[in-house]
Amino acid sequence: MADPVSQKDAALEGRASPNKIGRENIVIRTMEDDLKGPSALKEEKSAPAAPSFLSKESKILGPEFESAPVSKPPMPSPFAAPSAPLARIPAKEFPEIPARPIFKATPVWMKLGAIAFGVIVLVLLGLYSYWKVFIQSEPAIPPPAATAPSLPIAGTATTTAPIAFFNKLPHKTVTLDLPSKISPALLSALELETAVEEKISSVKQVKITYQDKPLSTEEFVQLMQISTPPDFLNNYENEFALAFFKQKEGIRPILILKSKDENLAKSQMGAWEKTDFVSDTFPLFLTDAKLPANLPSFRTYLFVNQQVRYLNIGIPFASLNYSFYNNFLVITASSAGMFVVLQDLTGQAVSLEYLKYLESSINRFVDN
Repeated sequence: MADPVSQKDAALEGRASPNKIGRENIVIRTMEDDLKGPSALKEEKSAPAAPSFLSKESKILGPEFESAPVSKPPMPSPFAAPSAPLARIPAKEFPEIPARPIFKATPVWMKLGAIAFGVIVLVLLGLYSYWKVFIQSEPAIPPPAATAPSLPIAGTATTTAPIAFFNKLPHKTVTLDLPSKISPALLSALELETAVEEKISSVKQVKITYQDKPLSTEEFVQLMQISTPPDFLNNYENEFALAFFKQKEGIRPILILKSKDENLAKSQMGAWEKTDFVSDTFPLFLTDAKLPANLPSFRTYLFVNQQVRYLNIGIPFASLNYSFYNNFLVITASSAGMFVVLQDLTGQAVSLEYLKYLESSINRFVDN
C-alpha cells in the first residue's frame, strides 16, 4: 500500500507550474560571463544538471545536506600581462686554490733541542741580568780611614821582555846556576863549560844565574874581575850576553852589552882603549897566559860596513876586538868570533874565501 505522502509528492512533481516553466527558459548574463567568452557559456550549457533526487533529498534532509557547489578552475584574464620568463642565473665560478704541500712533522729530537736551547738562553740572560743589576751596579765601598801611620808600600814589580842580543844565533844555549855569588865559583863554572866539545864555528850562549835569578851586568863584571872606568856601567842595561865561539884553536869568549846612549858609549870606549882597556878586560880570555909588556895601539878594519877596532895580545889565534852596532857593544876574543856576530846582527853574509883573505890581511897588518 503506497504511502499517502509519497503519492502526494509524485502528483506535485508531475504537475508543472507556469512559474517554474518560465524560470527555466530565463538566461542570466553577467559581465564575468562576457569576459569568459562563448566557450565558457557552452561549457556551462553542456554541463549536466544535478539529479533531481539530490534536490529532493536536500529539501527533505535540510540545508546542511545540500551538495557543495562544484568549483571550477580560474580562467586567465585576457587583460593580464604575460609573465616574464624566469632569468637563469649562471653558476659563479670560483678560482681553484692550489693545494698546499703537506708539511712533515718536526722530529722529537729537534723539538727537545729547541727547548733546551731556549732554556739555556733564558738562564744566561738571567745570570747576566743578575750580574748587571746586583753586582756591577753595587756602589763602591770607600776604604776605612787609616787611624795609624802606615808603612811605605813597595812598588809592584814589572817584567819586561828580555833583550834580543842575536837574530839567528846562538846555535845552543846553556844555563849555569852558581852555588855561590863569588868570583871563583863563576870562573870555575866557565872553565868547565869550555871543556865541553862543540862544533867548529858554532856559537853557544851561556846564561849565568844565582838561585835561578840571572846575574846583572854589574854583578857579572865584578865576579869576572873586569875593571871598568867610573860610571861606565851606568850607561848600560842590566842585561848582557855571554857566548863561546868554537874555532879550531879552542874557545873564544864573546861579550855583548847594550848601551843607553850610543854616542856616550863610543866616547867612553875611545878614552878607555888609550889607558888600561886590554889589561882590564884580559880575564875575559879565560887563560893563564900573561900579557906582553909592550902592546901596540888599536887599529881599524871594516867588515860588512862596520868599523872594528883590533889589537893582537900575543896569544896564538886570539885578539881583542870591539865594535858598535846600533846600541850594542860587541867585545870578542878573536877576529873570527867578531865576523860571526856582525854577520848575524847586520844580516849580511860573506863567503868563506873572503873571511880567509880578511884574516890573513889582518895578521899581516898587525905584524907590520
